[in-house]
Amino acid sequence: MIAKITPLIRLPSKTDVFDYHIPDELKNKIELGQLVTIPWRTQKVAGVVLALETNSVTHETTPRPLLSKGGEVSRKKFRARPITNILEDDPVLTKNQLKLINQFADYYFVTRGAVARLITPDKPKRFIKAKSQPLTSSNPHKTFSISKEQLPKLQSAAKQISDKNDQTPSHIEIQDVSSFVWLIIHLKKQNPDKQILVLAPLIDIIKSIEPIVQKMCSDDFAIINSELSKGKYWSEYQKILSGKAKIILSTRQGVFLPIKDKSIIILFESTSQDFKQYEQHPKYDARIVGSWIANITNSDLIFASASVPLDKKFTALASASTNNITTKLIDMKQEMNKKDFRIIADSTLNSIKETLENNQKILIISLRQESEDGVSVNKIHEILTNQIKDCRISTKYDANENFNILVTTAYSLEALKLSSKKKEFGLAVFASIEPLLAIPDFRSGQRTFNKLNYWKMMCKELNIPQILLQSYSPENLAIRAFTYGEVEVFTKAELKHRQELSYPPFANLIKLSYKGDVSYELDRAIKSLKENLKKNTQVLGPFKDKKENQSLLIKTQDSPSPQLLTTLYSLPIGWMIDRDPENVL
Repeated sequence: MIAKITPLIRLPSKTDVFDYHIPDELKNKIELGQLVTIPWRTQKVAGVVLALETNSVTHETTPRPLLSKGGEVSRKKFRARPITNILEDDPVLTKNQLKLINQFADYYFVTRGAVARLITPDKPKRFIKAKSQPLTSSNPHKTFSISKEQLPKLQSAAKQISDKNDQTPSHIEIQDVSSFVWLIIHLKKQNPDKQILVLAPLIDIIKSIEPIVQKMCSDDFAIINSELSKGKYWSEYQKILSGKAKIILSTRQGVFLPIKDKSIIILFESTSQDFKQYEQHPKYDARIVGSWIANITNSDLIFASASVPLDKKFTALASASTNNITTKLIDMKQEMNKKDFRIIADSTLNSIKETLENNQKILIISLRQESEDGVSVNKIHEILTNQIKDCRISTKYDANENFNILVTTAYSLEALKLSSKKKEFGLAVFASIEPLLAIPDFRSGQRTFNKLNYWKMMCKELNIPQILLQSYSPENLAIRAFTYGEVEVFTKAELKHRQELSYPPFANLIKLSYKGDVSYELDRAIKSLKENLKKNTQVLGPFKDKKENQSLLIKTQDSPSPQLLTTLYSLPIGWMIDRDPENVL
């Protein structure tokens, strides 16, 4: 009897599984998804069982991979080395996770072994009892609070979500973080036996909402992120696997967790590009993988964000408070005609001074810390220091520092770092959004609109009553949609433009990039791709991306053909495949 096992060690991404003999004493104990100890060269390493077969084999001293470099099944007979022992009696990968591994591998052109190595937890060699972590907020209810006047509206929106009787994802427009936290707790109370998996784009967001979830749910919750130690990750994983954890807070890697059937999966700020893995291979999108696991487990899937999806119907979740926020557009084109032009407009400067006179703080957001020519934190700090006397201006947020004006990059706002200063700010200034608009990418307008709405949502969470948006492109449809509510005009124009140029959602994209000497490989790849193209498929390029890699872009209006998929899977080592790229360049 043979077990197909992938070693849980660092291996090339095209390495799949290896055949190991199951000794007689383990035949009645071995299961799919189990952790086992296997011989690997001169060592003993951990591995995970992905398949079981009854085929007999003949002599060979080393394990052979199931797949060769070209993706073909290796049929050479050999004698498999035996499994040493079972590390964990209960499988660490569920049947649902094994199904997900197969779907993931097929879609992202990787081996099943590579996916298993990505998602299987490491069992620590020794366990150290974790110290209980104190609440990061002494009063989490004060950080996230709900107005009594808004409660009926929140309950009405939640009922619409709960009453939905089909398996299509729900899309929710959220106004602030407090209402989203309320929704999590509400769903927990309405579904006490279900697991609720909450995915957020940033670790700091998880840390911010953790205290109130911990207070409301006691030990029924788990937290998963890349900062956990091996032992802590294992213990949290086991809580999820056993079903003890009812609320799970995680970053994008949470889509691989062993949630139970009929769970609830929620993505907070689902428009964030941080749900896309773009640094390492495989470059997966947690939103796509989340839809797969929702289908596999028959779970409800909820996309929650501050922006309305371009082509989706949505449910609006009411704000947690009755406080309104106003948005004003400052036309920097007109400011540039002035002799004493500054990157902080005169009207913005007057609003800052008025806010200071009311003993309120000001938050100024710049996309860049430093810049020789454009808007930056350091240049704004220099201007304000010269224009406003006897004022404490800080360029880095510190909860213990007392300031009047905070000039910073967007992360402090986006990651809820400013929660301790809630209700202390009277004005937020977005100094410039042009760096996002200037990115030569088909999503630049949508990305700008989403980012501005996300910032606005965070400002509303801080009870900031007014936003000033300085823009050098006041006529841009994304800017107008944000400032004046012309969302329908922006959406129609955006979709029309994409349809004309065959971009998502009207086409599928696959980006190929190659590192190294490309003179031969690039020509061979282009030739091979064109030989397997259908009429409605294009290959654009070659071009250099932002990492100076030679790249190709494949556009197809239908699902990629089997011939194209075979060609992509057989690309040699050195090629990187990015399916559904967040950025083309």
